[in-house]
Amino acid sequence: MLGKTPTKRKYSGPGDQTQQPKRPKKSLADDLICPISLELPLDPVTAEDGRVYDRESIEEHFKTTNQGTLKSPITREKMGSKLLPAIQHRNTIEALIDAHIIEKGLATKWRQRMHQKKQMDKLFKKAEAGDGEAMYNIGYNFERGQDGFKRDPKLAFPWFKRASEAGHVLSTAVIGNCYLQGFAVDKCLYKGIMFVTTGANKGSPWAAYLLGMAFADGQHGVTVDRSVAIHWLRQALKNQTTTMLSAVNIRETIQKLKELKAKQGSFTSP
Repeated sequence: MLGKTPTKRKYSGPGDQTQQPKRPKKSLADDLICPISLELPLDPVTAEDGRVYDRESIEEHFKTTNQGTLKSPITREKMGSKLLPAIQHRNTIEALIDAHIIEKGLATKWRQRMHQKKQMDKLFKKAEAGDGEAMYNIGYNFERGQDGFKRDPKLAFPWFKRASEAGHVLSTAVIGNCYLQGFAVDKCLYKGIMFVTTGANKGSPWAAYLLGMAFADGQHGVTVDRSVAIHWLRQALKNQTTTMLSAVNIRETIQKLKELKAKQGSFTSP
């Protein structure tokens, strides 16, 4: 009995995809991504190794490398620190994103970071024009590491100081607390109490809260004085809004006032 005639397979030449494994498709964004951050750069620059990086990423690389032996993060060969703006690289990124050619995830993240950068630039512009609230917000963002800012308490403190000098009362209280806690600055109880007292006298509820707690419990070298503590804790609650003291601070203030009044009553009763 004769078998079936074998089916002839059409030969499609040396590039026959049925014979070779598929290679991963290269994205247009692959050559545009910073090799350090692995993201599309906001401020692309060409380094001396001939590669394009995000400015912030390559500058951070330089900071963490011995300045006498700078090396390319890619080739590990010696290089200098000169950086040139890669304007065409940036224009290409923007054009491809606007044309919806770059994949959505990368494009969305780039847009978000670009929005944050624009907001940061506006904030710095306001601060340089003397806006104390903007100075405070820059310090706060550096302290928390949010809204595009890298967390750096040592950069936060000078901005709080500038804001205080510009008349921003909450910043005065923040500086006092920094000195009391030794946060981003050498601990100094004298300066801490001085700044906190100044802030409290100028109407900062948070400064009044810090001062009231200090007198209530004898914190930071302050002598316990219940009457003074009650005065400042009441001031902390006066005309209170949620933006002045946290809910936790408010609860602590109310509880401490109850304790102090109870103790004060026990001393005055016959």
